[in-house]
Amino acid sequence: MTANRQEPEGVLLLLKPSGMTAHDLVEWVRKQLRIKRVGHTGTLDPLASGLMVLCLGRATRLAEFLSDLDKVYRFEMVLGVSTSTQDAEGEVIRTAPTDAITEERLRAVLEQFVGEIEQVPPMLSALHYQGKRLYELARKGIEVPRQPRRVHIYRLDLLAFWAGEPKRALLEVHCSRGTYIRTLAADIGAALGCGAYQHFLVRLQVGPFRAEQALTVEEFSEAVKAGTWREHLIPSRDALPMFPAIALTRLEARKVMNGMEAVIGTVWGHPHLQDGGFVRLYDPEGTFLGVGQTHRQGNLWVCQPRKVFLP
Repeated sequence: MTANRQEPEGVLLLLKPSGMTAHDLVEWVRKQLRIKRVGHTGTLDPLASGLMVLCLGRATRLAEFLSDLDKVYRFEMVLGVSTSTQDAEGEVIRTAPTDAITEERLRAVLEQFVGEIEQVPPMLSALHYQGKRLYELARKGIEVPRQPRRVHIYRLDLLAFWAGEPKRALLEVHCSRGTYIRTLAADIGAALGCGAYQHFLVRLQVGPFRAEQALTVEEFSEAVKAGTWREHLIPSRDALPMFPAIALTRLEARKVMNGMEAVIGTVWGHPHLQDGGFVRLYDPEGTFLGVGQTHRQGNLWVCQPRKVFLP
């Protein structure tokens, strides 16, 4: 058996501590497991903590589907203070009185941010500008124009409000991919007229995966030493529960494994499928074959393989 066949495969849920970058966590797991193929499905600021969804081995091919998932964060805002980085790491660039800011006023302003909104990405982000990462330019003191991006805020809840100085608020947000929470905090502060910055941030959920399911780095390290860490690995076949599962016939499975389209049923037989949606594919024995994309042709569903996992 080749080394590649022995390589672990699946999704690993870990809690990133504050002070560690997403890249640091990936490198740490590589060293812990002595494997090469480890990737994350969405970065998290060094100061932030919380859930990281890591892909190991062949499961790295599923990262693009996991990267698109919604996120849930909990964050604290400090009102009346604006910083250069929109978080606690930056320099204070502006202060303003918060005498008129009440819990009721904050709740009213939060309602303006639910739904589809536009954000200007912060300079401290991994987006590219003329071949350079924005954060690389920011570290040199260079600021460049950024185009607003549309994101979706599904839920924005005020969990607590502290009226002492400085006034603070604890919020929880369910948002689409690409939402910058530090920018959300700064924009809420701007709408209040006093400014604000993100004091801390923790990621609670990525799609169907929750922080409660994840291991701390200390727990994972102990599991590696004990040889029990694989018990916490989600196999590729179970890593995309948000996609409908399709059991293929032998003929359909053979076509899919050869990269060919296959008719997988009628519209009436599969009313839960969506035109252009993704599905999990299994052979008659229940072996995971990969991810396909469905298209409607008349009254039939046709499936085009997108990621094939050869046995």
